[in-house]
Amino acid sequence: MFNGTIPGDMRSIVLEHARQWPTGSEVHVGCSGNLTIERTLAPLGHRLHSNDVNPYSCALGWFFAGQPVPYRLKDDAREELEWLEPSLDDGAGTMATLMLGTRFLQFVGKTGRYHRRMVAATREQWPHMHAKTMAKLEAATLRLATFYPGDVREFVDQAPPGAAVVAFPPFFSGDYESMFDGIDRFFDWPAPEWPDLTEDGKDALLRGVMDRDHWLLGLHVERPELHRFVRGKVQTSNRGTPIFLYASDGPRRIVVPRQPIEQVRMPKIRPDSDLMSGEMKIHPLTGGQFSTLRSQFMSKSIKPGQPLIACGVSVGGLLVGAFALLPPKFDPACVYLMSDFPVSWSRYRRLSKLIVLAGLSKESRQLAERSLAHRMTSICTTAFSDRPNSAKYGRGIPGFKLTGRTEPAADGVHRYQLQYEGPYGERTLAEALELWRARHAGDIREQ
Repeated sequence: MFNGTIPGDMRSIVLEHARQWPTGSEVHVGCSGNLTIERTLAPLGHRLHSNDVNPYSCALGWFFAGQPVPYRLKDDAREELEWLEPSLDDGAGTMATLMLGTRFLQFVGKTGRYHRRMVAATREQWPHMHAKTMAKLEAATLRLATFYPGDVREFVDQAPPGAAVVAFPPFFSGDYESMFDGIDRFFDWPAPEWPDLTEDGKDALLRGVMDRDHWLLGLHVERPELHRFVRGKVQTSNRGTPIFLYASDGPRRIVVPRQPIEQVRMPKIRPDSDLMSGEMKIHPLTGGQFSTLRSQFMSKSIKPGQPLIACGVSVGGLLVGAFALLPPKFDPACVYLMSDFPVSWSRYRRLSKLIVLAGLSKESRQLAERSLAHRMTSICTTAFSDRPNSAKYGRGIPGFKLTGRTEPAADGVHRYQLQYEGPYGERTLAEALELWRARHAGDIREQ
């Protein structure tokens, strides 16, 4: 959760508390991330002291404290990234390079079509992007009194007795190692040494933060022993990780998501339903209807997104599944199949393939073209699997081919991340249903 970004609602709560502190207070912010807290508090006139240990946050801290940003490309990175060399100047140029690097360095060295396009597009647009980012940095008004690259416990212990202390520490194991590994992988920089936060270390940090007249502590878990200090809770989405704010005093606030839902008034497939008769149709869904089906039937491990188009799929008047589309990312003629899933258990083991075929149909393409006012010729999607091929997309879907395989998968759960792409709209819904009945409907679970 704490990858350097704190939700806007939590920033508002932090600002509300900090307004109660004396003007010009010394404020020590531990685990500064991308200086979100500092940027939030800057208008109040406090003297800000920051701390962190990861390569990106240290660069930000040094830059806004008026110190050099001494980052250099590693020797083994020059072959792929030598075009970055002219941008490294130990100042705003280097900082702009690292900021942009957080967006594209993750793709460098990977062979997937998507990854290659991202790197190529970045290199092509680099002069403009870099100049624009430098201009924003040079216009920034944030200034830090000091920056300390090192252990947050030492930083907190060194804060004067009258200073306010704020910390949003990353308490997940390995958080800092994985946040900005792209910078660490391709750049040499003066990395500080710091010990891992053991359970005893975490407790010591909490005690150090709370041993002040004014303090704020943000955690991703609720600590029962700190219950009397709870001053806020922010959860931005139904499946998002909540952040709990503990403080020395101040008002209490809570922010929770509200997801509009709407019932789909169509009977769903049952365990004994027969799909060997009846025609297949697709039905555009409202955002609330798609949210309802997604919450009921899609894997809870998949993060929800906002689709361009969402459709229900019916056979013989029974709702059997749903799919959703996103606009093209790179190829303007290639739409993205964001999700596809059956809506309930049935006796058909390969019902999910029918939903994919509906999503690839001519009728689906017509809806996408109408919405985008643009011709679509292909469709692509991403699958996560522990096998090198997807059982759903990899077999029995004519024309849908594996175009990229990345290991490990970006979801942090599966071994492989697989990219599939194929022609869009080659079959009508009727032809897709006929194909599914011929190839897949015979694979039935025993009752």
